[in-house]
Amino acid sequence: MNLIKKILNENSHVHIHDDKRTYVEDIVQSLINDRRKMLHVVADFDFTLTIYEKNGIILPSTFGVIESNNRVKLPDGSLLAHKAEKLRSKYHPIEMDVQMDVSEKIPHMIEWWRTAQKLFVVSNLDKSLIRKLVEESTMELRKGVHEFIIDLLHSETPILIFSAGLGDVIEFFLEKEIPDFKHNHASSHIVSNFINYDNTGKLLSFNDRLIHTFNKNEHEISDTPYYQTILTRPNVILLGDSLGDVGMIGGMKNLKQILKIGYLNHSTPKKLEVYKNVYDIVICDDQTFDVPNAILKAIQE
Repeated sequence: MNLIKKILNENSHVHIHDDKRTYVEDIVQSLINDRRKMLHVVADFDFTLTIYEKNGIILPSTFGVIESNNRVKLPDGSLLAHKAEKLRSKYHPIEMDVQMDVSEKIPHMIEWWRTAQKLFVVSNLDKSLIRKLVEESTMELRKGVHEFIIDLLHSETPILIFSAGLGDVIEFFLEKEIPDFKHNHASSHIVSNFINYDNTGKLLSFNDRLIHTFNKNEHEISDTPYYQTILTRPNVILLGDSLGDVGMIGGMKNLKQILKIGYLNHSTPKKLEVYKNVYDIVICDDQTFDVPNAILKAIQE
């Protein structure tokens, strides 16, 4: 029994479009044949590496770690959380609408991200408070993500975390959860929205290059340290949870085999059909990394 057939037989929540079944089996076999030396991994962070829902409660995203905390206040004394929730109520349904064309969504996403960032900059946040909020947050890695990343690091297989979230929160969180993951070392990199601070740790601004849900394909990585580590690694496992995440490899050249694994959180039959057309493997409402780990383990060094 091949690996894909085994995964599908043992996991009723894992789906592959019928028309893609042979194609996916061939990709996975090619990844196995080419071994680790040809492989790199590109992963979204929020609700891909992290848990979406636990005990019926949706856990925070990287922005949510800050926006949901009542210690973060705006100049007039009001809570950032209140403004952030109004923004989310307006823009999140647009982000998640599988019937709306991406080109229609993009202006709304830019407006949402820029407005949220401006609120951060004028709030009472500083670097030490952000770190403290991360340490206290309920954000949690999916079960098996720690094992997955450690396996990559030990085999010196590069991983890029490509996130439309808040890069500083990702960095602080991984320092706590996976100390071996060090930003921009040989095998571990983050491309995200990072904050610029003054010499006292106060927020000054965000990076000029805004990354939102649907423009990851526009971000060339050729000027990043990550690019040099993947020049001889044409095979990639891509992991995401939004339809825009498949664009994370848009700036990469000379790729050979691309396996796209999508997490569908809060799945519906309509969403599943859309996701099966975009991703090679779709994992529905599962807070573990069992499937990516099974595939990674099959690719030997």
